[in-house]
Amino acid sequence: MSRKIRYYYGCLYFVQEVTKIKKVITSMLIVLLMFPLQPFMNEAHAETGKVTISVSNLNVRTGPGLSFPVLTKVQRGEEYKIVETQKDWYKVETSSGDGWVADWLVTVEESASSDSPPREGQVNTDGLRVRKGPSTSDEVVTVLQNGDTVTVTEEDGDWLQIESGSTTGWVHGEYITGRESSQDKKRLHKQGIITDDALNVRSSPSLQSSVLGVLNKGDEVEVTGSVSGWYEIMFGDEIAWVSDAFIEFSTGSDQGETSRSDEGSSSTGEMIGIISVHGLNVRDETSLNGQIVGKVAKGEKYALLKEKNNWYQIKLSNGKKGWIAGWYVQKTVTAAAHERIGSNENVTILYNGTNIRNEANTQASVVKRAASGETYQVMSKDGDWYEVELADGSAGFVAGWVVSVRSAAGENTTPSRKKTGGLEDKVIVIDPGHGGRDSGTTGASGTLEKLLTMKTGELLAEKLKSAGAKVKLTRKTDEYLSLPSRVSLSHYNQADAFISIHFDSIMDSSIAGHTTYYYQNQQKELAEEIHGSLSDRLPTSDRGVRIGDYHVIRENNRPAVLLELGFLSNPSEEANVNTQYFQDLAATAIYHGLSDYFSE
Repeated sequence: MSRKIRYYYGCLYFVQEVTKIKKVITSMLIVLLMFPLQPFMNEAHAETGKVTISVSNLNVRTGPGLSFPVLTKVQRGEEYKIVETQKDWYKVETSSGDGWVADWLVTVEESASSDSPPREGQVNTDGLRVRKGPSTSDEVVTVLQNGDTVTVTEEDGDWLQIESGSTTGWVHGEYITGRESSQDKKRLHKQGIITDDALNVRSSPSLQSSVLGVLNKGDEVEVTGSVSGWYEIMFGDEIAWVSDAFIEFSTGSDQGETSRSDEGSSSTGEMIGIISVHGLNVRDETSLNGQIVGKVAKGEKYALLKEKNNWYQIKLSNGKKGWIAGWYVQKTVTAAAHERIGSNENVTILYNGTNIRNEANTQASVVKRAASGETYQVMSKDGDWYEVELADGSAGFVAGWVVSVRSAAGENTTPSRKKTGGLEDKVIVIDPGHGGRDSGTTGASGTLEKLLTMKTGELLAEKLKSAGAKVKLTRKTDEYLSLPSRVSLSHYNQADAFISIHFDSIMDSSIAGHTTYYYQNQQKELAEEIHGSLSDRLPTSDRGVRIGDYHVIRENNRPAVLLELGFLSNPSEEANVNTQYFQDLAATAIYHGLSDYFSE
């Protein structure tokens, strides 16, 4: 081959290689230009739809967080277009420019084609079992602890599908605290009336959330939404939550009656602060370093003029204004949260060693330890606590859930609920026997009573909740709980029925059957109704209704029974009660017995 030809092919090869290199470089540039966008795509994404402001005055911030400066303020009922979202914040268009609002202070109307994104939640109990499916009969895949953060991806009735790390499973919605999605929360615009005194107002729809203040019987509130078991209300200028069991709606109230010419007005009136400590300093600024301009006494009530960094401005009797620390103030919309009751009521101590404290909270100093049966005159009521007069003339506070209340004539005035009307709204306390270091009896083949009672209790709770009952479990995990604590939960929740679940054992392995125990006459009717249902449905022998000297029914002033559902010492019966069939049958029988009891 001549030199010219070799040169020609060499040049052609060089041109081809250069062309290839150019293509590679072009591809790399495209990739490099694309990748820097990925982190932003993960942090925020475009959104369609709009938000409606849910509070009287809402800060719009320059960034997605409470630490960012305020761009402008918007008013309740105003609507703004969503630009994008980032975690719990929406970026919206306003006349002052684009800014960010918190998702828990707005309601969202998304386009029809938009799928609701997963929402964050937090576990509110220890030892929460995560299951493969939405049922207590499904296999446990992991256990979560109080405070663990999860992502809620799906709902099935009262059950939530969650993701925690690499694990996906199902838990009951009662044990997850978090902001409800716009699809979960039903929007309402009604006027409600509180039906009970000292009703706790909470920051979110959960008993584990913080208490913002109290409401009292007859108070009017603006109801703005609802989720299962809770109403969202306006508490002053704040969004808050109360149990739906203690609100009735005004006659004629409906969604069309809520428009007002003054956006800042509230049906609940001004916020009132009740001083909760003795000799609280009033200062000229919102700091403990501020100059003292006055003092206020425990139980005094003041209109709360302003709020700043958890300090409240009040006006003293001499006309001066000053600031008091918010953590020593109980908020309400009326002045009735700490009323003088008078001398016509007494409390009787239920337990030996009951603490009487110098303030109405469990962290206060103990001034006396009272014995069971001791009686004290009631001076006033402060939330769930009674202020009582001690023998030396001084005052102390005792928790309402460890006493019974009687009039001066000796009549029991502890609030009670009606026994009629079916299961809906009835408070049922289920007590799965034993737990933790107390295993209860052990069956012939090794069955632990504490695990079996928990399984029966969970099944029963699920059935009762589906009928509208308000169910409380004394324990939700394999944990130890003392007998007095179980009774205290019954008193504290003012249980309409207390059901303690057990399985029996005896040296004679031939003995079998179910037994129902009660102790007080007022408990007999409940025992007979439940036992009748058990006898009609269970395949085990009927051992009858008996009086039993057991702490959880003997010391219980609510309708209470203790059930022995079978003998684990009998090998045949042990195998039977361990089956899913028997467990479901037993829970169903107790359910029907309770239904019969409340259907007079």
